[in-house]
Amino acid sequence: MNVTKNQIDDLNATIKIQLDKDDYATCVSDALKDYQKKAVIDGFRKGKTPFGIIKKMYGKAVLIEEINKLIGESLSNYIQENDLNILGEPLPSETEQKELNLDEESFEFVYDIALSPAMNVKLSKREKVPYYIIKVDDEMIDKQIESICKSNGELTPVDMIEGSEYVKGELIELGEDGKPKEGGIHVEDASLSVEHMKDEEQVKVFTGKQAGNEVIFNPSKAYPNKTDYAALLQISKEEAEHVTSDFCFIISEIKRYVEAEVNQALFDKVYGEGNVKSVEEFRARVKEDLAKQFKAHSEYRLTVDARDKMLKKNEDVVLPEAFLKRWMLATNKELTQEAVDKDFDSYRDEFKWQLIKGDMIKENNIKVEDEDMKVVGREVAAAQLQQYGLYGLSDEQLDGFAVRLLENEKQRASLYDRALENKIFSVIKEGVKLEEQEISMEDFGKLFEK
Repeated sequence: MNVTKNQIDDLNATIKIQLDKDDYATCVSDALKDYQKKAVIDGFRKGKTPFGIIKKMYGKAVLIEEINKLIGESLSNYIQENDLNILGEPLPSETEQKELNLDEESFEFVYDIALSPAMNVKLSKREKVPYYIIKVDDEMIDKQIESICKSNGELTPVDMIEGSEYVKGELIELGEDGKPKEGGIHVEDASLSVEHMKDEEQVKVFTGKQAGNEVIFNPSKAYPNKTDYAALLQISKEEAEHVTSDFCFIISEIKRYVEAEVNQALFDKVYGEGNVKSVEEFRARVKEDLAKQFKAHSEYRLTVDARDKMLKKNEDVVLPEAFLKRWMLATNKELTQEAVDKDFDSYRDEFKWQLIKGDMIKENNIKVEDEDMKVVGREVAAAQLQQYGLYGLSDEQLDGFAVRLLENEKQRASLYDRALENKIFSVIKEGVKLEEQEISMEDFGKLFEK
C-alpha cells in the first residue's frame, strides 16, 4: 500500500492511496471463508459449500467491502499520523478518481481534503467587548413577588362557588327524562375546575352553589377538550366522544386556590426558616435572585458579542469554500445547492467559529474536568427549579440534581459542551477589556432584534 499527499494550495490537497493485491487478498480470503462457514445453499450442508461457489457468489461484494475498510483505515491513520488539521471529511476526487474496475488487481483511490487555515486567537486588553448589566427595578421585583405568591398558594375550603373553584362530589349521568340513566356513568369521587370551564352557561349553573347542592349541567359543553372531559368522567377518550348527556353533580367539597400572603410563613417557605425576617429583606433577596437570573442573560449576550469580536478579527481568513459546499451536500441529503449557496454566509461564520474555538483550546490548553460539568449542572438544575418557584437553593442541594444529569449520557455530553464553551469565553473575558453598561430589560431585548 502506498499513501501520498499532493498539496494543491494552502487550503486544498489530495490523498492518493494505491492498493495492490497483497494489501487486501488475505482479508478477502478470510471474509469468504467466514461466509463459507455460515452459508446455507441448496444442495449443500451448512458450511460445506465449495469455496469456488462462495467466491463466485460473494467475491466482488466482499472485495468492495474489504477495500472500503482498508481505505477508511488508511485515510484516518494518514491524517492522524501526519497531524493534518482538516475541515469536514475526505471526499472522492471529482477530477482524479478513476472508475473502479474489480477485474484488476491493483486499485488507486484519490480523495480531496480541505486544510484548516490558522485563525487569529491572540487577545489584547486594547480590544473592547460590551458587557450589559440588566437593571432590576421595583416593577420587576413586584412582578416576581406576585409570581412567588401564586406558585406558593394553596387550596382553601370555601362555602360558595364564585367561578374559580375546584369542586368535588358525585357525578351521575342523566337520561332524556332528567332522571339517573340506567347503566349510565356514575363517578362517586369526581372533581372538576369551574375556572377551566369553557362555556359561560355551564359556569353560571355552578355559581352561587354550596356543599350539598345538586347541579344539572352538560360537561361535554363545559369541557370541549376531550382529554379533560374523559378525565372528568373517568372513561377513555374514545368513549367520551360519544357521551353528550346532561349530568347531575352533587357537591361535597368546594376549594379555592388562594395565593400566599407576603408574610413570615412565605419567607420561611421560600428561603428557609429564619433566613429572611422582613418585607425589606424579602424584597432584597428577590432582587438578588433576579440579578442572578439576569446575569445569565448578560453572560449569554457576552457570548454573542465575544463571538462577533473573534469573527471580526478573522474576517479576512479564507476558507476552502468550494470543498465545504461539496461536503455539506454530500453529508446532508436534505440540502440543495441553492440552499447552500443562499445561506453560506452564516455557514461560513459557523465554520470559522469552530476553527477559532479549536485553536483557542490548543493555544490555552483548555480542558474540561468533572467539576466543571457539575458547576454547569447546578446552573441547569437551578434554572429548571426556579420555573417551579424554588429559589435560593444551596450548591449542596443542587448537587443531587447535577449528579443525576451527569449520569445521563446525552445530558453529560451537553454539559461537557457547555462547560467547554464557558472556559473558552472565560479566556476571552480575561483577554479583552469588558465595557460594563447598565441597561433596562426593554433595551436589552432590543439588542437581539437584529
